Amino acid sequence: MSGFRAIRKTAILYLDVEGGWGGSSRSLYYLVEALDRERYEPVVLLRKPGPVESRYEALGVTCHVIPEMASFRPADRKNAVAFAIFLLRLRYYLRLIRRIAPIVARHKIALIHVNHESMASTGALLARHFGLPWIGHVRTLLTPGLFARRVHRMMAQRAAFIIFITEPNRAHFRALAGRAFDAARTDVIHNIIPLAETEPDPLPALSEPPERFRVLSLTNFAPSRGVDRIIDVAAELQARGEAHFAFYLCGHASQTSVLTGRADPYYENLVARVRRLGLDDMVFFTGHITEPERALAASDSLIKLTRQANPWGRDIIEAMAAGVPVLTLGTFEDFIENRVNGFIDAEFDAARMADHLGELAASEAMRRAMRSASRDKAKRLFNGPDRARDVAAVYRRVIGPSAQA
Repeated sequence: MSGFRAIRKTAILYLDVEGGWGGSSRSLYYLVEALDRERYEPVVLLRKPGPVESRYEALGVTCHVIPEMASFRPADRKNAVAFAIFLLRLRYYLRLIRRIAPIVARHKIALIHVNHESMASTGALLARHFGLPWIGHVRTLLTPGLFARRVHRMMAQRAAFIIFITEPNRAHFRALAGRAFDAARTDVIHNIIPLAETEPDPLPALSEPPERFRVLSLTNFAPSRGVDRIIDVAAELQARGEAHFAFYLCGHASQTSVLTGRADPYYENLVARVRRLGLDDMVFFTGHITEPERALAASDSLIKLTRQANPWGRDIIEAMAAGVPVLTLGTFEDFIENRVNGFIDAEFDAARMADHLGELAASEAMRRAMRSASRDKAKRLFNGPDRARDVAAVYRRVIGPSAQA
């Protein structure tokens, strides 16, 4: 035993904005699950409680709900008000420090990993207070504007390193950050999605009505998410007399008033529109789905028609891992290749999307080929061990190799 030297684990503090209610939380969970736990000790702070808490507990990972963590993500509108509210919430900053300080000391935290750009400002403040380096994880495309530029410039200047989930995310960040951007302190590391060895049981909620071609949306409801476009596609199919499709719109209203906290009427307007068009037997609102893998197992295709034309979200890569063909928009084909594992159009056209669905529904051979292509690509791009090693390499670059004891 005299030659044996134990490896002291490096503790990483993760800041999670969603608590398991969104894609960034699921992505973080899979990263933590895949990390080399002999070398790293993850400690996760959730801004709000959610379904991921029990999953961390099952992993044996320390997890705390810290609602005092303030978040700010520049959006399409009312950013000045949202930022003012963020500043108002900082009145809890001293309470936040008092809650986090014992965690930092107890676990000997070496690095803060900010899992979403909406937590970047809080992460930067905490890193400065505790004298720690921090890493930013950029997962979305902020709407260009004054506040988006300031957030990205701050991240470019203060973060020790920045991880992007795709190259378009990095290009968008670079355009907003301007001269503050330093490519040498960035990398593109795709999200992780495990490939199940056995197919999960399909969700019963998506089994009615029977004998339909099932089209799934796993997108929360906001104008930028383009869920209304899915209703346009359903209306086009209805007009053609093709009633053998069923659309399941899974999610919740994600846009609320920054002043009152009330949900934006976008979701309610969609429900009313479906009724007005007589699509009640074709379009179904299922609410938030906590087991998307089971929803995918019940579906024949996934549809995502965002106005940002960003075909790379959590829903898309989980569909790829499940072998479910995807219909989406954009020009980025690293994930969805047109007519290989789905259909991708540069611009939205309801009639063309309806054509794609009709072709997919009519050809079992096409669906089988797309299923195989998607799973092969998911295994190559999103496998846990490789992507976790990529992230660990970033950790070593920022804080050095794990200390030896």
